[in-house]
Amino acid sequence: MAALPPGIRRGVEMHRAIDLLTDQHPQVKALNALIAKRHGRYASVLTDIGFDHFLFLHWQDFGPEPFATFCTTTYHRILRQRPLMPEKAARFATGMVEGKWLRMYGTVAGMNDVFRRLKKRLSQPELLDGVDTLLVDHHAEFNQAFISLFPDLQTLADGYRPQTTDLSGPETDPLRPPA
Repeated sequence: MAALPPGIRRGVEMHRAIDLLTDQHPQVKALNALIAKRHGRYASVLTDIGFDHFLFLHWQDFGPEPFATFCTTTYHRILRQRPLMPEKAARFATGMVEGKWLRMYGTVAGMNDVFRRLKKRLSQPELLDGVDTLLVDHHAEFNQAFISLFPDLQTLADGYRPQTTDLSGPETDPLRPPA
């Protein structure tokens, strides 16, 4: 990690802190325990992905800008960072942008597509059998945990955001809006 530009390194540190806070949150622990009954060791992964859907559902309350603008800006930032990525990650990023993956989080059908993609990469894909009903069956539990957790995540993220956007130079700063 020491070889990464400072802004990227700080982003990795923030992501790890977000994961830790999420995993320790009481309502998330309860949600994971509920999901683990059917999906075992992948419960926390499914919760994390499910929260992406609930962020979309609550975008008006928590999003920094209209969702379409956020997607355009995010895709631009991802593409701008490709030269820093290993070849496999760069191909993945290109596929994400070309497939407009962020919009998949807006619907249950899109989320089921996300879950299908995930299932192909798992050592125990059978643990995702029945995942297509997860967000509907446990909508209330996901929503309650998300609403409780997300303001804490925003506060945590605010502590990692730079006072200035110049973390690693104009060409590598993932937080700088495109020109």
